[in-house]
Amino acid sequence: MTITAQSFVSCRSQRRPQAQSLPASLWRRTAKRLAVVLLALSASSIATASDDWEITRDGEFRNEVSTWSRTIPNQQIKAFRGRVDVPHTLLEVLSVLADIERYSKWVFQCDRAAHLSNLGEDIVYLHIRGIWPVDDRDVVTRSRIIQDPDTLTVTVHSWADDSTTHPLPKKTVRMPELENLFILEPLSDGWTRVTFQTFVDPGGSIPKWLANFVATRAPLDTLRDLTDRLKRPQYKITDLEQLPFVLPGMDTMTFPKQKPRG
Repeated sequence: MTITAQSFVSCRSQRRPQAQSLPASLWRRTAKRLAVVLLALSASSIATASDDWEITRDGEFRNEVSTWSRTIPNQQIKAFRGRVDVPHTLLEVLSVLADIERYSKWVFQCDRAAHLSNLGEDIVYLHIRGIWPVDDRDVVTRSRIIQDPDTLTVTVHSWADDSTTHPLPKKTVRMPELENLFILEPLSDGWTRVTFQTFVDPGGSIPKWLANFVATRAPLDTLRDLTDRLKRPQYKITDLEQLPFVLPGMDTMTFPKQKPRG
């Protein structure tokens, strides 16, 4: 199933049917399945047919990162995708994603991140170090999370929220667009397949060599550092309540507890 990001942006603004017309339990199951179908069927700028993506690195072993990139018309930076299988549970991977204050330890070029809880439960600020000769970038994001009820795959979707005001640091350009997906697929042997997929419009002018470098290094470095981060004891959690940051809807999700084999 292809998970798309633009669909999440469009469907979140649609009016929901009146829940009173259905029993509460039936409405929750129906709404969850409908959201999954909408995600699968809608088109997106960063999730397209697999033959649109050019592989840039083919990991030889399952715990090595593979990467792809895709040219976006009229954009300087390519969309990019990375994928790796990790010997950790889905909940353990989520624990790293939920540790927002430490994004600077593993997210490519991120030097500061904060949960802006005063603006909303799902609002996060990211500051990205510029690579000479380009200025720093930043973005305020909003996130949603959804789980496929059949495969238990969890998708965390984040996008730039230009409706939220936040002070702009000096010598920093606010990115006008960002679409980010983390797709976490539990595997039969307890491992988790992590797909990281992003399209970003950084704003301003970016040298072509730098744009190509970012498309190549961002998914590779991010997933490599994520894999290393997962080895730390604070992420060996077994219960949802141990997460430092919980998105709305996570309390109804199912998390496999099987320990990885092999």
